[in-house]
Amino acid sequence: MMIKKGLILIELFAVMAIVVMTLSGGCKKEDGPYPQRDVFVCIFSSQGGGTDTWIRQLSALMAKDLKVNMVCTNLPGAKGGTGAMQVWSSPHDGYSILGASETSVFFGVNDVAPMVDKWRFFIAGGSQGIFAVRTDSPYTRIEELAAQAKEQQGKIKVGNSGQGKLWHIKAVQLERARGGSLKHIPYNGSGPAITALLSKEVDAVSCSCAEIAEYVKAELVRPLVVTDVKSINFEGFGPVRSAIEIYPDMETELQNLFQWLGFMLPHDVENEKLKTFEEAFKRSVESPEFDRFLQSQMARKIAMCGKQADQLVDRMQRIASWTAKELGIARKDPEELGIPRSSNH
Repeated sequence: MMIKKGLILIELFAVMAIVVMTLSGGCKKEDGPYPQRDVFVCIFSSQGGGTDTWIRQLSALMAKDLKVNMVCTNLPGAKGGTGAMQVWSSPHDGYSILGASETSVFFGVNDVAPMVDKWRFFIAGGSQGIFAVRTDSPYTRIEELAAQAKEQQGKIKVGNSGQGKLWHIKAVQLERARGGSLKHIPYNGSGPAITALLSKEVDAVSCSCAEIAEYVKAELVRPLVVTDVKSINFEGFGPVRSAIEIYPDMETELQNLFQWLGFMLPHDVENEKLKTFEEAFKRSVESPEFDRFLQSQMARKIAMCGKQADQLVDRMQRIASWTAKELGIARKDPEELGIPRSSNH
């Protein structure tokens, strides 16, 4: 209990430091080109998950390039909205940025933070999704679990990184492909969701391949199906089929929604600062260090920013928002928010 309280206090002090430093920095006139001081990165999910791992790695590479410290702190909650609002309420001066993922495309329908048109995106890459169980689970194939979910509606508990986020939606899409029903248990990130699986709080987990890979290698977890378009070969386990090999009618929805990880800055940060940040980002994601990181994460490079990234995220917001509505998990109607349907939806 004392250790937990200590960790909470440390996190609280880190958040307070961001507030103090960004507010005080917003009142100072800079004497040289951006950046002149530490940049604070607010990661909108818990420690140990995919977003946390990626943002800390990217921040380290960016810090070398920008020649300043990139100070990371985790501020999970409200489906990414707690961290997003911390950055949004700080001065829009380029010194407070968001470490984020595709979860941001749900900000509108989840009613937690400004929608994608208020941000600028720097997308590094991402990993495919996976649906997995413990190695002592009675389910060795996804078909067995799906049959049980159909027979005993709502009995199988599945952990995810948060209700209305990508891995939740992937699991819902999977259950609906077979007409079964799962009990979805949300956590503040994939790290806690995987911990819940290992501690037997839940029967399965929906997360990224990168987040589960070490547990598969250690023979603690058994992957059942990839919730994306390509099969994956796990070290120490072997090949795992894509869901579309089993349920071909899922192909379109699996192609339309996928993981991406990177940074977000408020849209009205000065153009010169955005340009400097963009150039450093491009150099970082093209570095040999980042290529090695991608390999370790079983991930693909996207390396996208500027208008191209903004267009990708806008398209994903349309698909994600209407998918969330159709699955009955949207808090706000995308039509009321002015989010049109995507032509590919």
